[in-house]
Amino acid sequence: MTRNSFLAMLTIWMAVLGLPCSAKMYDFNSCIYNENDRDIVANCSKGNFTDVPQGFVENVTVIDLSQNEITSIENMSFPYILKVHTLSMYWNSLTHLDRDSLKNLPHLSKLDLRGNKINCTSSSLPPGLFRGLPLKRLLLSDMNINQIYDDLEYAVFHDLNQLEELAIDLPPNPTFGVGFGSLTNLSTLTVRYCQRNNLNTSAFEVFTKFNLTAFQINACNKGQVDTNITDVFPYLDILDIRNTVNTDLSQRLINLNNYENASMQRISFLANTARYGDRTEQCFTLSKKYTRFLVTMCVSEVYLVGNRIRIIDGGALIQPPFSQCLRVLDLSHNMILEEYHLLQTLFFFTHLVSFHFEQYEKDLKQYNDYIYNFYDSYSIFQDTNGMVWPENEPQTCVFSVSAETRDSEVNPQSESNVPAYLMLAFPRNLTSLYFAPALRPFVDIKHEVYFLGTERWSKVVFSNCSVVVYNVTSIFGMRNLQSLEFSGNGFIGSPTTLMKSFPNIKNLSLNRITKGFKCIDNNIESVLGHFQHLQNLHLLDNDLTDLPRNVEKITNIRLIDVSYNSIKELSVGTRKRLDAVAQKKNISVNLRGNVLSCGCSSLEFISWSMDSLVHFVDGHHYMCRNDNGEIIHITNIADSYMKIWRSCFSFFWLLFSICLFFLLFLGFSLSLHIARNVNLLKRWSVKWLGLDFQLHFKYDVFVYHSSKDDRRWVCSTLKQKLEDERDLRLCIPDRDFEPGVYTCEEVLGAINNSWKTIIYLTQTFLEDELCSFRLSSAVYLGDNLKSDRFIILFSDAVFRHPLPPIINQLLDEDNRFPLEKFHKSSLWDQLHSRILSKD
Repeated sequence: MTRNSFLAMLTIWMAVLGLPCSAKMYDFNSCIYNENDRDIVANCSKGNFTDVPQGFVENVTVIDLSQNEITSIENMSFPYILKVHTLSMYWNSLTHLDRDSLKNLPHLSKLDLRGNKINCTSSSLPPGLFRGLPLKRLLLSDMNINQIYDDLEYAVFHDLNQLEELAIDLPPNPTFGVGFGSLTNLSTLTVRYCQRNNLNTSAFEVFTKFNLTAFQINACNKGQVDTNITDVFPYLDILDIRNTVNTDLSQRLINLNNYENASMQRISFLANTARYGDRTEQCFTLSKKYTRFLVTMCVSEVYLVGNRIRIIDGGALIQPPFSQCLRVLDLSHNMILEEYHLLQTLFFFTHLVSFHFEQYEKDLKQYNDYIYNFYDSYSIFQDTNGMVWPENEPQTCVFSVSAETRDSEVNPQSESNVPAYLMLAFPRNLTSLYFAPALRPFVDIKHEVYFLGTERWSKVVFSNCSVVVYNVTSIFGMRNLQSLEFSGNGFIGSPTTLMKSFPNIKNLSLNRITKGFKCIDNNIESVLGHFQHLQNLHLLDNDLTDLPRNVEKITNIRLIDVSYNSIKELSVGTRKRLDAVAQKKNISVNLRGNVLSCGCSSLEFISWSMDSLVHFVDGHHYMCRNDNGEIIHITNIADSYMKIWRSCFSFFWLLFSICLFFLLFLGFSLSLHIARNVNLLKRWSVKWLGLDFQLHFKYDVFVYHSSKDDRRWVCSTLKQKLEDERDLRLCIPDRDFEPGVYTCEEVLGAINNSWKTIIYLTQTFLEDELCSFRLSSAVYLGDNLKSDRFIILFSDAVFRHPLPPIINQLLDEDNRFPLEKFHKSSLWDQLHSRILSKD
């Protein structure tokens, strides 16, 4: 086991067992490790560390500890040797580093200590701190301290003989001592001078012995930098002076006389204004007088940003060799009035690759105190310093161009004689153009426009310029264009002719069309149907309520983006058309930003979106409004559908369940009632439906009499007159009941199975208590037995005595016949009629 492995294992076990290890914990799991082709990176940024974490793997090469709360780097912060070549401690609270704190990082070449609280003194950076380290890049700028000591200690820098780049904050009256004389390999010096003093040339005399190639100063809109500061750096390749006061751009340009006829990579003069503190109204005219030395130089990149330039004289920048060498030009954040003229002059820069110009209204009205910093990242892992710009203002008018590498060669443009009312020529190597004017100099396009030098252009953005394009307009020179954004503008008439100017378009954005979008919406096939390569169509913020009809029929369409419109749901017709297309090819729709409807009436649409083959882009960002007017954010459409379904149908199913239970209860009760009153129902059917009662009842009449009565009249006379002569079916207990004493059940059964019942009421009947009891029991147990079902044959003698209650209940004017009158044949006929009656 090697010594390093032993130390690593010992550190880990001490931390795990809770033993003191320089008061630090084992933080292996607090960092994220990433591996690429060159490095193993330990990303420990934003981890709330107050000390350097322990337990790094031995072969880690990059450690990022930026944006923590570490106050010092101690001797045991790195207890064993690591292969780290890059260490970032950006934006911590470091006040000092111990002398031997970095000795176990023998390969360290890049160290970023920006944004801490370190003074360049022996107490913060002790002598010998960097001894033996192959440091090539050291960043000590942007310190978060109120005061910087006047004298820069040089002992700590004595060991940095391999250093190539140094970034450092300067005190009010700085002097780089002889200790910096050991930095013989230094090529890039970046200083931040945030003092209200004058930075003199004499401060940099020690560097006259070096071939410094890059010199950068940031004066933080406070410091004044001598105009002849460059005298000590005759061999610069990069010169960057920014955020200075009391020296304007004209003086900076004139002092380029030391570089007359020289070649340089970059010149950056950012926010060099003749003012101190308060606002000034002075503006600047960029004339040949001030550019007379610049135009003799061969410079690849020029940044003249934030210098209050109002006018650029013709010919001030378009003279060779300067115009032939320039590849990058930036004139942003000035006060230029003739903005459109800048586009017309780009053609003279024959090798121009990138042009950047953005200007806001606040740039025209007052001085912008924005400070342009050098670094746009929180670490030193990038090798180039990109420009850092203010954020774009909303609804900025933009004309931008980019060129992308393509698999096939571009088709050269035919420069035939085309009668164009407007012609713009650009350098053929221009691959990046960003033009955002404050005054919106573009006019309505009523005639043809001809572009030259645009063969390599693949993407054009022309947005928010309030331009109206007429329907007869054609644009020549854009046949190779693959992506076009025409947003924040308008049309008069159908732009079919305009769209045919871009036959190879793959991506088209028509967002926020200010005028004439309805004409596009209603004629989408004629306007865009000719595109054979169009894959992505963006129609944002056009107040659409549905997809344009037949937009899915565009030949190779893959994405229809209708975000941020007024769509509540897609119509049934749109859904059917999308489904038909989705059966043949992949198609996506983006509805983000639309307040969809997720009420009960939209459940069919939500269900369709779950089952359809159409892909919904950014579906987890969708939102909808329910029937209560509440906005709901949809993260999972299936879960949302179930919640909406339950909210819509829970009350319905509750009512349905109650009704169903009620119906079941009613049906059960009705069944019981029917079962108990089946004979009553049969009698009701006969009475009201006109049915033949003889088909539904076993007997026509039941003859009930006392068993003690004389049976001869019942069994002979009554039987003969009704059964033999008139064909009625009689039920006579002595004949049709089981032998023996008949019961109440037999009496009740005979009554229910007979259409009518004759009670043979005699004195004997009244005296027979059992007979009355059977009749009473049968009537009370019967199915709603009424008097119209009974016929009483009585003798006159019975009315001389009290009658049983059951007889009084059944007596009626129409249902009693005296026995004494049955010698008359007519009475038998009346009895027969009464039996057959349905009353």
